[in-house]
Amino acid sequence: MNYTFFEELQSNAFPALQTVMYDGWSVRFGGGFTLRVNCANPMYEGTLPAAEKIDHVENLYTVRNMPPMIKVHDGMTDRDTVNAELDRRGYAEMRRGNIFVCDLEQNPPKTTGLAVVSEVMTDDWLTDFLDMNGTTDPVQREAAFKMLKNIAMPIQAASIVENGRIIACGLGVYERGYVGLYDIFVDSSCRRRGLGGEICSAIMAKGRELGAHHAYLQVLADNFGARKLYYGLGYEESYEYWFRVKNN
Repeated sequence: MNYTFFEELQSNAFPALQTVMYDGWSVRFGGGFTLRVNCANPMYEGTLPAAEKIDHVENLYTVRNMPPMIKVHDGMTDRDTVNAELDRRGYAEMRRGNIFVCDLEQNPPKTTGLAVVSEVMTDDWLTDFLDMNGTTDPVQREAAFKMLKNIAMPIQAASIVENGRIIACGLGVYERGYVGLYDIFVDSSCRRRGLGGEICSAIMAKGRELGAHHAYLQVLADNFGARKLYYGLGYEESYEYWFRVKNN
C-alpha cells in the first residue's frame, strides 16, 4: 500500500486555504470547514523528533486561535511514537475511519442516468452542496467556496434533481488514474431509495471516462450504512486513519 500516494490524492482533492510544510508534515488551515483541511497531516518521513514537530504544530494553530489537531494513519513509520506523545499531552481521539478502494476494471459502475455529472462546479451547485452537508456558518461557507473552487484537478459535480431541487449530490476529483469520492449526501426525506449509490456510480463512471482504473473514498468507522453501500459497489477496506485533538 502506497500510503503517501493516497494522502497526496486527498490533499490535492481538498486544497486548504493555507499549507505549511514542516519536516514531512503538511499543516493545513481551512477556516474550520472539515477536519481534513484543519489538521496537521504526516505525509513523508522526516528527521525531527515527534515532540519537536508537535510543538511546532501547536504553535501554528494556537496563534490562529484554533485547536491543534493531528491526523494519524497506518502509513506513518513513527505512528506509535507520535500516538504516545499525543497521549502524554492529553490529545483526545476523534473521527476514526478508513480509506476504501475499488478496482473499476473488476467492478465497472452501473448507472441509470438519474444522476447528472458536470465537470464544472457552478456557484448554484456549490451552494446546494453546502446546504446539503449542513454548513451554515458564514465563515466556513466562505472558506469552502474558496477551497472547492480552487481544486486544480478535474472535478465531477454530481447531483440528482427532483421537483426542481437537489435531493442528492456528491463530489468527485480525478488524479493519476484514481477518482476520489467526497461528501456523498442524500436529503433526509429521500433516503432508502438508492440515491447515494446512484451518485457514487455516476462519479465513478465519469472518472472511468477520464481514465480512472480505481476509485477511493473515506468513510467513518461507525457509519455502517455507508460502509454497507460501498462494499456493495465493490470497495474494499484499506488503511485506517484517525484525528487527535488537544483538550483545553
